[in-house]
Amino acid sequence: MRRPSTWPELDRLTRFVRAADSLVDTLAAWTGHGIAVEIVRRVDRVFPDPAVADELALHEGARVQERDVQLRCGELLVAEARSWVAVDSAALTPRVRQQLRTGGALGDALRPVQRRRVPVRLTPHRTLPRTDPTQPVLTVHARLDVAGTPVAWCEETIYEAVFARDGGRRPAPLSDRLRPFLVGA
Repeated sequence: MRRPSTWPELDRLTRFVRAADSLVDTLAAWTGHGIAVEIVRRVDRVFPDPAVADELALHEGARVQERDVQLRCGELLVAEARSWVAVDSAALTPRVRQQLRTGGALGDALRPVQRRRVPVRLTPHRTLPRTDPTQPVLTVHARLDVAGTPVAWCEETIYEAVFARDGGRRPAPLSDRLRPFLVGA
């Protein structure tokens, strides 16, 4: 038997993240503010972990681009992500490959192609909110597919700061943060 949640707001965010094609767009809609994405580390031609290689259906010896990014709403860090991108995948256009190799954002590079975000595992870390915006509340493991071919594996961590609607200047009252999220309206 499933127990009722003690943190409905996190349950709701989890559902939106699961259904989303873009974590950045989802967090922007959730917070009501733009999300700045900063690539903090990018390493080309990395041998991926065997589990990542398996998720991306890579041949033995294939290399990927490893990226660490931070997602901010104002000054608040709301999420971090690590991704392994099969930059040499035949599913990517030459333009997309070039964008990724020259530091382009993964989401922006894949936006024009037929891409799909496939959440594989979502793990909530807490059952009640706290007052520490730096604490992880949700981890997401997702695969990005282009035309049905896996091209990236992402491990995303969302922090409690995402619930501070105004981007960190002051915490919004709970009643203000429980606003409707319209999907496909």
